[in-house]
Amino acid sequence: MLGRISGRRIHFAGSADIDVEPGRLKYFHSLIRHIAKRTLLEGGGLILTLGSEPLHETEHDLPLIFDWTLLEALDECRNRHLQNWPETQGAQVIAVGLPKWRERVPEGRKALLERLLSINSIQVIQIRSGLSIGGVLRERQATFGDILVVAGGGPGVEHLVESYKSNCKPVIPLDIRLKAKESAAERLSINALENPEEFFDYRPSHQATGAFLALSFKNHQPHIEEFEKRFFNFLFHLPRPRAFFARLLNKELSEHKEVDRFFRNVVDQVVENAGYERFEMGKESSKQPFLNVEIFQVILSSSLVLVDLTGLRSDCLVELGYAIGLRKKVIITSQEGTRLPFDSASLPCHFWSITQSDVQRKTELQDFIKKNIIRKPIIES
Repeated sequence: MLGRISGRRIHFAGSADIDVEPGRLKYFHSLIRHIAKRTLLEGGGLILTLGSEPLHETEHDLPLIFDWTLLEALDECRNRHLQNWPETQGAQVIAVGLPKWRERVPEGRKALLERLLSINSIQVIQIRSGLSIGGVLRERQATFGDILVVAGGGPGVEHLVESYKSNCKPVIPLDIRLKAKESAAERLSINALENPEEFFDYRPSHQATGAFLALSFKNHQPHIEEFEKRFFNFLFHLPRPRAFFARLLNKELSEHKEVDRFFRNVVDQVVENAGYERFEMGKESSKQPFLNVEIFQVILSSSLVLVDLTGLRSDCLVELGYAIGLRKKVIITSQEGTRLPFDSASLPCHFWSITQSDVQRKTELQDFIKKNIIRKPIIES
């Protein structure tokens, strides 16, 4: 069960009304903190926003959003060895900030922030000034997140949900009442009950509605430990993020043997250890009558696209361009000696050797992925 969450970042998002019933909001903060700590300790990661912290109108120490509660959970875990997080994935926690986010940090949170910025588990990404910052922030978070969990909220939550769904990533809308009127998450939870396949790929699919219904807060407030058990049981039934391999497949070409050896002896294990399940055309079963249709559909639904340019096949270059255009996490590799048709300073490429041992090649590929997997998109909205 443990491996089902390792390497996956969960994004808890949403907000409550300024006059929401305080007891319910306090309960939900406790629940989120509890789940976030277990996520970190079991090898998962977090996505959050850095900035201000709006507070309840009467309970002035009760936040209406959950980002700083997540940072409290990270702070409580920072002295514990989080050994299950795969380093190949980069930082365990990605914190995205709007321009001038430091000026919005509450005075009482500055010491917490400074403690956390000194550890290797967190990476801060700041949105460039001049962009449509709210939308860009959410889209950037959707790039790095693997699972979205929403509660309360309004239009921002709806946009975030669409960003995750457009990347074929699971969305779990919780129906806890945090707004005077029906919130975005509550409306979405109804849709998820009616059409669960639009929100998550629960396996087996015939149990999806019942499993999601077990996460409902309607008419009762489950004990935190009981909800935690149900929540992680739900996550364990979701497939791991997919890594799509684009590579030379023609066995008649001279380079094929070494490319195949590199993927089978090196890439497969590195990608699996990072928490992905692979998809490689010609190796997995096809669901579409036309190969090109399936290739583009699978790239769209993949979290990582690894393109090997050995042989400079035109189809691999097309797939590379498509993945870049979708702002996917892209890793480029090629056999030493390949002359790339673009500037490798703009698109870093890992050149692998046929003379090194597989152990050396795994180490070098892991280091390359770690350095390049959290890169901003070439073109920002």
